Amino acid sequence: MKNLISEKIPGYVLLDSGFGKKLEIIEGTIVERPSPQSIWAPKLQESEWKKATSICTRKSDGGGIWKHRSDIEPNGLILKWKTPEAKEMRFKLKFTSFGHCGVFFEQAAVWNSLVNETTRLQAKLGRPLKFLNLFGYTGCASLAVLSAGAEVFHVDSSKGVLTWGRENAEISGLDMKKIKFVQEDVKAFVKHSLKKGFRYDGILADPPSWGHGANKEVWEFDEMIYELVNDCFNILTKENSFFFLSSHTHGVQSEALRNLMTDHQSKKIIEVGELGLRHSNDERILPAGIYSFARNIC
Repeated sequence: MKNLISEKIPGYVLLDSGFGKKLEIIEGTIVERPSPQSIWAPKLQESEWKKATSICTRKSDGGGIWKHRSDIEPNGLILKWKTPEAKEMRFKLKFTSFGHCGVFFEQAAVWNSLVNETTRLQAKLGRPLKFLNLFGYTGCASLAVLSAGAEVFHVDSSKGVLTWGRENAEISGLDMKKIKFVQEDVKAFVKHSLKKGFRYDGILADPPSWGHGANKEVWEFDEMIYELVNDCFNILTKENSFFFLSSHTHGVQSEALRNLMTDHQSKKIIEVGELGLRHSNDERILPAGIYSFARNIC
């Protein structure tokens, strides 16, 4: 088991967590947000938490309500992140009704892994990688792989986050001809690729526990993940490809993802572990999901 822990992210600091909340600095703004995993007690004094100027409280429907101090309401924030190859990506930050800001900071270690694997595989193949990002959100992972020279297909059912992802690609100065933003239900897109015989060298899937597709199709992780994973393996190139799957669904553990990935009869190396985010001033890890990484598929 290998855990992927994100830390030392420019423009971001995880100050503290506990009692269902986390305290962060996001591009200079001190933020308090819900964090259901944080079942322990905070380490910092209450006076430090009171310095938060943007506070999100969770609603009963799972959404959130933001309150900003009027004199410093955050606007136009941009996170600058460098790839392992020292290329700078820029991600626009917006504080949304779900308590998000457009970037999941715990994914930074995933972006690094994807860039490294893309670079390694392209050197072996002698051509650009064909990469598919499913449930792509605002495009951070897509842009990281795009910066490494891959051809990217970015799929999400939300028009709003696709527009956001396109803006991130533009302000990062990336080659817009090598990325396609597709508004589509993920299951339908994969089925279409399977029917047409399309193949990809790398796939990232970061599915939610529950959601809706572009035409109100229902997604439920527990009921639908097996078929999706099976279809994904069938649209991968048969040699020298990879598949990164993550989960944030309650009760699902990393060994379950390993079992799911090994169900498909291919020779491959499978790595599993937890995703996490390290606090800035101590060694605590804030858990942020699990993953399985299958490589060298044939």
